[in-house]
This record gives sequence, C-alpha cells and structure tokens, in this order.
Amino acid sequence: METLQKKVPRARWFYIMPICFITTFFYFIDRQIISIALPGGVQSALALNSTMSGLAAGVFSIGVLFLSIPAGQLAQKGKVKKFIGLCIAGWSIFTILTAFVQTSWQLVLVRFCIGFCEGAFSPGLTTLFTFWFPDKDGERNKANSTYFTAISVAAISMGPLGGTLIQFFGWRNLFIILGALSFVGFILWQLFIFDRPSEAKWLSEEELDYIETTIQEERETAKIVAGDVEVKSEKLPLKQLLSNKYVWSLCIIGFTVNIGQFGYTIWMPTMIKDITKTNILNVGFISIVPSFFTLMGLWIFSYLATKIKNRRLTTGLPLVLFGVSLIIANISGAAMGPVVDIGMLCIVSLFIQGHMPSYYSIPSLVLVKELDGPARGLMAVAMGLGSFIGPYAVGYFNTVTGSSKVGMYFLTAMLIIGGLATLILPKNMVKSSLENK
Repeated sequence: METLQKKVPRARWFYIMPICFITTFFYFIDRQIISIALPGGVQSALALNSTMSGLAAGVFSIGVLFLSIPAGQLAQKGKVKKFIGLCIAGWSIFTILTAFVQTSWQLVLVRFCIGFCEGAFSPGLTTLFTFWFPDKDGERNKANSTYFTAISVAAISMGPLGGTLIQFFGWRNLFIILGALSFVGFILWQLFIFDRPSEAKWLSEEELDYIETTIQEERETAKIVAGDVEVKSEKLPLKQLLSNKYVWSLCIIGFTVNIGQFGYTIWMPTMIKDITKTNILNVGFISIVPSFFTLMGLWIFSYLATKIKNRRLTTGLPLVLFGVSLIIANISGAAMGPVVDIGMLCIVSLFIQGHMPSYYSIPSLVLVKELDGPARGLMAVAMGLGSFIGPYAVGYFNTVTGSSKVGMYFLTAMLIIGGLATLILPKNMVKSSLENK
C-alpha cells in the first residue's frame, strides 16, 4: 500500500497550492499593512490616538463576520470559486481606496469594507482543501501549512516592503501599489482554481480516484467520531452547530487565539519603533526578524503534528506557550535593552501560528461532512470577533494607562483560555481515524 501511495500523481500540489499561496499572500498583506502604515504616517496625518488606531486596525474583523458562514456553506456545496474571486477583486479595490481617506472615520469605513470582502476567503479556502487533500499521510495538514506559510512569508515581507514604499513613496501610494498587485491573485484564481477535483481537466483519473476514495473513507470515520448526527436540510444547520461541543471548542479557540494574534501583531511595529526609536524604514526591516521566527514556529509545529498525530495537543500547546512567552516578555519590560527586547519579541513570535495547521484540520475529523463548511464559517465569525477585540483592547489600554503592559496581560489570559478549550476535543481523533480503516 505504501508503494502504491508514492505513485499517486501530485498535480494538485503544483496547480492549486501556488495560486493559493499568492492569493493568501496579498490577503494577509492588505489586511495587516495597516500595522506598519499607522506608525509610518497614518496616525499623524489623520490625528489618531491609540484607541482610534486600534479601532481602525481591528474594525476590518467586524466586516469579516458577514460573509464567513455563507462562504463555508458555498464551499461545502461546490459553489465558492466565483464568490471568492469577486471578494478578491473587492478587497483590492478598497485597499486602493484607503489611499484617499481624509478622516479617521473614512479610514474605519474602508477598513470595514476590506474585512467584509476578506471574510469569505479563509473559511472558503480551508473548506475547499477538504475536497482536494485527504487527511491521510498529513496531506491536508501540509496544505493548511502551505496556506499559513504564505501568511508567514507575507508577515516577513510586510515590514521591509511597507517600510520601503512608505519611505520613498508615502503611505498613500503604499495602498495604491498593494491594491493593484492584489489583482494578480484575482486573475490567477479565476484561471486555475476549481471547486471540485472532478472539474479540473488537468487532473488524471488515477489522482482523482485517490482523492475521492480516500476522502470518502475519512468522512465515514468522521461520522463515527461525530456520533449519531444527520443533516437533512440544505439550510444552515445552526441548531446542530450550536448544540455540538466540538464546534463550541473550535470557536472558543479561534476567538481567543485571534485576540492574542492580532492584538500582538498589529501593534508589533509600533512596539519596535518605541524600543528602537528609529525611522519607519528601519522598523520595517527589523520586523523581519520576529516574523521569521513566526515562520520557523509554523514549520516546527507542522512537523510535530505529522509525527505526534494528536491534533488536540498540537493545537493547544502553541497557544499556551504563546501566552506564557508573552507574559515573560511583558514582565521583563525594557529593563534589559533594545536587543534583548527584540529577542523577546522573537520568542513570542515563535508560537503565533503554531496551532494553525492542526486547528484547521480538526473540523473534518470530528464533524460530519454537512457540518464541516458551516462550522468553518462559524469559526471564522468567532475569529473575526477576536481579531477586532485584540487590537482595539490593546489600543484602549494603551490610551488609558499610557503603556501596552495591561493589554499584553489581557492577551495572555485569552490565550490560556484558548489552550484550555482544546481539552473539550477528542484526544485521539487521528488515531481513531487510522484504526477504523
């Protein structure tokens, strides 16, 4: 069997994953570039205090809430390609329009619209993966890792890219350039992405049979893990979602980890600027270092997930370590000098995305097929709320206390809660899947 598996063609990896990488890169850049733009001129140009800056940074996450569940449902039904394509075009346009804002509330409005368009992307794409990549041999985990590697590469690139563009062209032209580049992802998405393997002409019969047969076997096993669950209606099965303890666990995890992630990453360039007292170009290049540690952490925990095969552990452990390292960095303060302070940011960054590959593979292992896509949409709603609360809370605490310490303690508490929420999940969901084959 092992020999046969090695002979299965891998065309889907060469057609789908590069496009997903490119579109995800711009998806992250367009939503997060505000973190470098704020200290790079937006705050001073629009006279924003910390609270308003946190609102502008986080409000896109409120926009995310509106399309997350519909995207998950459409992806589950095989109708998400065109929908996501329109959303990519939409967030590209609103990124460009950010260059023309004149007031703080105009900035809040376009940020909300960017979030509205981006809300479909993550639940739609990760649900799409469940039809193209089996969990067997860690394929789906690797697909999710590629997606999140694109986010990490974007995070690494964002600092020097944003800092350079702001330094030489100004923050307004920064948004015009990035918005225009996002249309590249839109064109590639329209040309190469398909809702189902059976629609792709470049896919061989052998590979198609492997994908569909293996995923069907895994779905049958998921029914055993999920228990006696049957979804008969085409409508959103909200009652069944809200009565499922695994869905609640996944939503709590997503909510709390995004409070920590975005509360930390949105303000990281500002913290670097405060630590180093340097210009925005240097801040951008310095931010490469902690962002590289984020990518390193993603790879480490992706590898551990394929070896340990305990999705609960490889989801919860990075969250707890993220919280613990954040509180240690917060306690040390600025007492040990800029180099050590930047080093502490690197240690914190190591755990930011460690949970992601395992976390996004869990729904298809504990839920029946009909609940998978809608559950991912509900998870995206929870994550969207967390993405708003994190940056806004840190900005608010910064305004009230004049320091980011209280905000960081708040993020730590949320991350520990998220880590504990993983205990609701079954411990051996992957092992059970293998034993029932």
